[in-house]
Amino acid sequence: MTSYQLPSNTVHKISLKGNKLLSTEDIKANISGLKESNKSFLFIRLNSYLNRKRFKKDSLGIKQSSLQFFKRAPSLVDTNEIANIQGNLLTFYRKNGFLRPQLTVQISNKNEKKSIEYKISEGQQSVFSTQDSLIVDNPQIATSLASYMETKSLIKKGNALSINLINQQKDALTNYFRNKGYFYFNPEVIGIHLNDLKDTTLSKVNLVYKIPALNYVNSESRRYDQVFRFGTLKIDETSLNQADESSTWVKKSINSNQLKRIINFKEGDLYSLEKVNQSLLNIYATDQFKTVNLTFDTSATKVYPKIELVKNNKYTFSSEVGGSVFRGIPGPFISNSFKIRQVFSYLDYLDFTGRIGFEAQTGFINTETTRKNLEFNLSSTLNLPSLFIPKKFDRWKTNLTASQTQVGLGFDYIDRPEYSRTNLRLFQRYNWRKSTNKYFQLSLVDLNLLNTNYPSTPTSTAFIDYLEELRLQGNNLYRSFNPSFVSSINFQYNYRSFIPTNILNNGQSLLINLESGGTSLNLLQNKKLAFIENMFGQNQEILFYRYLRMNFDYRKYRMLGKRLKSQLAFKLNAGIAYAYGTENNFELPYEKNFFIGGPSSIRAWKPRRLGPGGYNASSNLIEQPGSMIIESSIEYRFPIIQFLGKINGALFIDAGNIWNINHGQGNNVGYFNVNTFLNEIAVGTGFGVRWDFDYFLLRLDLASKAINPAYTSKEKWVLPKTSFSSGENPIEFNIGIGYPF
Repeated sequence: MTSYQLPSNTVHKISLKGNKLLSTEDIKANISGLKESNKSFLFIRLNSYLNRKRFKKDSLGIKQSSLQFFKRAPSLVDTNEIANIQGNLLTFYRKNGFLRPQLTVQISNKNEKKSIEYKISEGQQSVFSTQDSLIVDNPQIATSLASYMETKSLIKKGNALSINLINQQKDALTNYFRNKGYFYFNPEVIGIHLNDLKDTTLSKVNLVYKIPALNYVNSESRRYDQVFRFGTLKIDETSLNQADESSTWVKKSINSNQLKRIINFKEGDLYSLEKVNQSLLNIYATDQFKTVNLTFDTSATKVYPKIELVKNNKYTFSSEVGGSVFRGIPGPFISNSFKIRQVFSYLDYLDFTGRIGFEAQTGFINTETTRKNLEFNLSSTLNLPSLFIPKKFDRWKTNLTASQTQVGLGFDYIDRPEYSRTNLRLFQRYNWRKSTNKYFQLSLVDLNLLNTNYPSTPTSTAFIDYLEELRLQGNNLYRSFNPSFVSSINFQYNYRSFIPTNILNNGQSLLINLESGGTSLNLLQNKKLAFIENMFGQNQEILFYRYLRMNFDYRKYRMLGKRLKSQLAFKLNAGIAYAYGTENNFELPYEKNFFIGGPSSIRAWKPRRLGPGGYNASSNLIEQPGSMIIESSIEYRFPIIQFLGKINGALFIDAGNIWNINHGQGNNVGYFNVNTFLNEIAVGTGFGVRWDFDYFLLRLDLASKAINPAYTSKEKWVLPKTSFSSGENPIEFNIGIGYPF
């Protein structure tokens, strides 16, 4: 029996050398053939043998199906393929600004194993100078183009020459002119060429913009420089007719004033691609239609839009079953959603959601014990497809996207051995967007009625004693379990220049929250609502809160390195909450306090256990609330190795603290003081490992305290006392999903 031999020209290894500014990963991702080697196969001979054998047939002429999955034959030396890869490599480099690259190919044969090495000499990468020339036939387009180049151009001085960036510039210019009424304007109209007259070396590239392009033919019926306005809108709706036995689809023309109100363009308006896209998003946001199709008919000066809609089912039901595990104890849950469309109008829908489950948690008193707690949530929300505000603001609404008014009612119930707790909530919200990256929310009504009942058990009695002990220590946790009425008006603005993913990119985000609690109580003499007090009777005091709260969260991400594979991430979070209700001893609702520490905060401290100020807690079992927060983190993220995904590393520094506001009760530890707060900033540092599987990211951060504000000034520096044991400064292990910020 002869042993199977690999073909003599089998490729064992393909390598790329000499690339410095363009990464090997990017090159291989764009050049097919560079990955086609057998280096990664542990059993090349077996793979090749079975690949051959699968083509053989048995005595009946049937292929042996058990071997059909071995479909890949060994890569063989192919001179034509090598020449194609050479050409593609040079083209790829030129598209990325390397106009004079040099490439050599070497084929070696060692121990009957052939290796192919592509060696590239990149040369100098050209950059844009932005000293560009504009050649435009139409004077109006010439003026608009000059304005675009001055304020909106994607190409900046010093950017590396890139064909992709030039194509993005063409697309951005096309959208820019389509938003100015040029319906037939398209990328083919724009000619962008390199100008080698100013710099023959092309180290600094000047561009020539030519509109129309030299090879563009302007059709009389599709003139790129013709300005159009919107004509009459027509809407066709297709729905399933279940009145007869055939359940046929029926198409009809409709004249829905509600639908027209959420369409951002009107008859006679200048054509705008942006308004068209906003209108499509508004229609999709109603959740009334399976598909939305928009087409146009044109005349000499107008475009006539036609919208074709396929309706969704009136009723939709969905269910989800899941669970969690804590300390080996499962916590199952089931969640159901029932949606009814067109309840009161053509575009509204009513959404009912319910969730019931058991969640394993530690006890309040003995954290070593674990119990299953029952949680039940029920809510109903009416979603209306516009902002229901005074008509004088209608003109302002035309520039909004996916605007929505929500009115809802919710009920939450938690049953623990220590207590049972209910929350009845009534809310109203306005949601809208001004662009794809600017989100707004305004809630004029957010009413919460909370109540806690204590069973007659030893566990419940011990819990009540525990709350009293915390109260004597200055912790207002007990207020969270008193019957209370919390009302608020709040506004939220969210800006984000990127789409959140596990992929590292440049970008920034800003979140601003403004909230006024108990505003309407200021109109009452005793600052309370009598009918709310009557609901609970006289057994317990009902707490009413008046407060102002503001916080912002800013984040900045910047890619670093020649290959832009590393990232510097920065976060700054600050806020203040001021309780001005003397009837409540200037206390906040517990949920409105700020907390600091934990896997997504100051990682060297346990969750919610840092502060306030220089306060030194005797136990880590007590959460530490505060009325002010300053928190910042800076993190350097870098690649390490690829193994079943990307393994990345991180070095980080976290700093911050929380404080309380002194309402004249004394200068106790933990109150904010302008002269001393900088000395009370806690600092933690450490390193982390992130395992990126594309669909989710697993994170492990090891953090150590560097400056501990709970100690005296001479003892604050505690980094040298770091240890893995439970000493004075033990390392905190933080495990999480996703990046910390």
